[in-house]
Amino acid sequence: MSASPEVGHELHMKDLKNIEIERIDRNPENPRLVFTEEEMQRLAESISLEGILVPVVVFEEGDGYVLIDGERRWRCALELGIPRIPAIIVDPPDERQKLVQMFNIHMVRQEWEDMPTAWALQKLIAETGVEADQGLSDLTGLSVERIRRLKHALELPEEYQTYIHNGDIPLNFFWELKRAVIDPLAKRRPKLWSEFGEGEVLMAFVQKRLDEITTDTVSLRDVRPIINMAADEVDDPMDDSPLDDTLRELVRNPTATIQDAYEDTVMVIVEADKLQRRSDNMVKGFARLFEKARSKEEKHYISSVGRKLASDLSALVDAAA
Repeated sequence: MSASPEVGHELHMKDLKNIEIERIDRNPENPRLVFTEEEMQRLAESISLEGILVPVVVFEEGDGYVLIDGERRWRCALELGIPRIPAIIVDPPDERQKLVQMFNIHMVRQEWEDMPTAWALQKLIAETGVEADQGLSDLTGLSVERIRRLKHALELPEEYQTYIHNGDIPLNFFWELKRAVIDPLAKRRPKLWSEFGEGEVLMAFVQKRLDEITTDTVSLRDVRPIINMAADEVDDPMDDSPLDDTLRELVRNPTATIQDAYEDTVMVIVEADKLQRRSDNMVKGFARLFEKARSKEEKHYISSVGRKLASDLSALVDAAA
């Protein structure tokens, strides 16, 4: 990812000089809240041997300075007791410029954790009034898809945001839960949705994750075909489907697993549908090979492969009948 061209125009360098480290404060707008011990130790070792080779970037505020770029170097210098560090002094940015700069300078080097980035995005939306996904992508350099995920994180209760921030549950889990369970349930099984509500569904699956009943984020996708088949079984979306009880069990039984629900209901049909699509593609593949075959020998070999496949499949089907 490259920094926004806008940032280059907004950072107006005034001076480069060594500044007393105690006159520099961290930037409260820096969304990067976590600095791992390993990365800090590596950087401290480098600085102790070679000094700070890349100046930090600061702006003047009162009698001191505030960091725009270089918090890790500043922290290491404090720890090592270095009295002065090289700093590029730039014009004080306004709130909007500060937030955009923080995104475009820091995200180039290393992505922040999800919740600090989401909180910074929230501040940027409030400051700029930009809410459209593409507009925020243009401002921050983040992809539209990541913007959407971060916005979803901001919609979650604070307790769940804390789980993401502490590393207990990844943001991807909540995003997959929204796409594979919450949205399809609300759209295709409105009667069940009115019975549960988003809060109950969220709480149920979050607890399963915390209790390690559900550990694989991708497994959430197996709930969607149960919802879809339940909807396809009835003419009116407000009518009851036999599969609704399976969905109730998933939500209301803390020990009910997605795997059991999937295997006991729709797995055979879903997997058979997948085989049907693969079979159709395989037939098309044989047709393409026959068209490309340049000799009788090549056609004969393709035919032998096809006949063996047909024979093996016929024997399997007859044995299962």
